[in-house]
Amino acid sequence: MDHFDISQVQEIIEQNHLAYDENFAKGDATEFAKHYTRDACIFPTHYPKMCGTDAINAFFKGAFQLGIRNIKLTCHEVMGGPEIVTETGKVELFMEDNICVFKGKFVLIWKQENVQWKMHRDIWNIDTPAETKH
Repeated sequence: MDHFDISQVQEIIEQNHLAYDENFAKGDATEFAKHYTRDACIFPTHYPKMCGTDAINAFFKGAFQLGIRNIKLTCHEVMGGPEIVTETGKVELFMEDNICVFKGKFVLIWKQENVQWKMHRDIWNIDTPAETKH
């Protein structure tokens, strides 16, 4: 991509989301983890930061083993330049029979690695308010 065009990058990101969701639905954590840079970090709700392909692979393999069968990412905003692109959006997690068990929001930082846009930093959190004890 000689000339940077944010709309082209957004199309690539949205195509990447479809492949990402498809790989997760198959339970293929190895292919799923390829959507992240080698030195990527994820920041999941209620867990410590995890970095690197092995850690990311293990986290999502664990989610699949717990019964998560589909991830749906919906892009709301993309901004940035030729080095780094930031995306915000909505995330939903589904069990079998398309039962939604998590609705939240995310911020993704995308970076090019080997001329492919990949997720470099991934943070998400849940929309459900925390329980308070009185």
